[in-house]
Amino acid sequence: MKILIATCAFALFYVVCLSLLSTKLKWQDRFLMMVLCIFTILIGTRNGWPDQGVYEIAFNEAPLPWEINWFGEIYGYAEHGYLLLASIVKLIYNNVTFYFLAMGGLSMFLLYKGLKMYCAIPLLGLCDYAGRFLLNRDFQQMRSSLAILLLILAIKLIHDRKLVAYMLVVLLAYQFHHLSLLGIPLYFLYKIRIGPISIIFSIVMAMLLSQLLAGSISGVVDDYSQDLNYDTYVQGEYVEEALGLRNPMIYFQIVILMVYTFMELALASKDKFYYLFRWAYFYSTLILIFFCNYTALSGRTSTVFATCEMFMLPSIAMGLGKEKRFGFYVVVGVILVYFFWSKYHSVMMMFGEI
Repeated sequence: MKILIATCAFALFYVVCLSLLSTKLKWQDRFLMMVLCIFTILIGTRNGWPDQGVYEIAFNEAPLPWEINWFGEIYGYAEHGYLLLASIVKLIYNNVTFYFLAMGGLSMFLLYKGLKMYCAIPLLGLCDYAGRFLLNRDFQQMRSSLAILLLILAIKLIHDRKLVAYMLVVLLAYQFHHLSLLGIPLYFLYKIRIGPISIIFSIVMAMLLSQLLAGSISGVVDDYSQDLNYDTYVQGEYVEEALGLRNPMIYFQIVILMVYTFMELALASKDKFYYLFRWAYFYSTLILIFFCNYTALSGRTSTVFATCEMFMLPSIAMGLGKEKRFGFYVVVGVILVYFFWSKYHSVMMMFGEI
């Protein structure tokens, strides 16, 4: 029943967002801010979600800012920057709910800034984020949410070729989650111009290599993942439950990437970040495919720049005629409702309620 209610609520939310697209931009912006405030409240008052217990214990054990041992181990995670944030929050008000509200609010603020900076239709981008990323990140992996949204907000520094500034942001995001290191290659990859043929060829090669080198991939991850702490993700259930190339998310991202690519003439002239988003999403898709035999490894690494999807879908919509745009909204809505249901279903299974 909870799954049905939550999914119907999301579907209604999607319809409301679309209905507001005909209103003035200031009303859309106010609705966007209101929804993000509601999301912050939901994040802060959630109860019993996966990873919540670990964050609660880590917060309760967090010392005051001036008492932090910068070389010591932290319960639950390894990032001292996030520990500092927890310590500052604790100094203001020593309450777990307030801590979750503060961390959720910070992420939602970064999300708002990103949507306003890059998104042609912020409300549609918000729907994509809510359906695809919100439940896994902000309700569970809060550190990665903060780090990823910080990287996404700074992605324009790649476009502007500001190497030092971008690397400083990566370093800052690294203090919140070590997967931020995945942001470094994108700066240099963006210098390479790619087209439809090279994208298709690379995807096919990634599929072949993911199957031919499966054993080698797990060995390399096990040897070199001490910093990312991803060695556990190539063992046990993370391998047994992996769908491999049967993962529908792979083909969803490929379809989005190819539609975005073949609409280059219509979109590139209207969006100065077009090639940057395409490279970021292409990079994400290759990671998703290459590590497809390991559930968490592929999901947690590819999700960093898969986030650019919330800017790409609105761009595609703007590039379509009004008649085709309506059909596009319907298809995207059905897919996002399915993804939301799937993620909520997984959480309920963890709770043992299914």
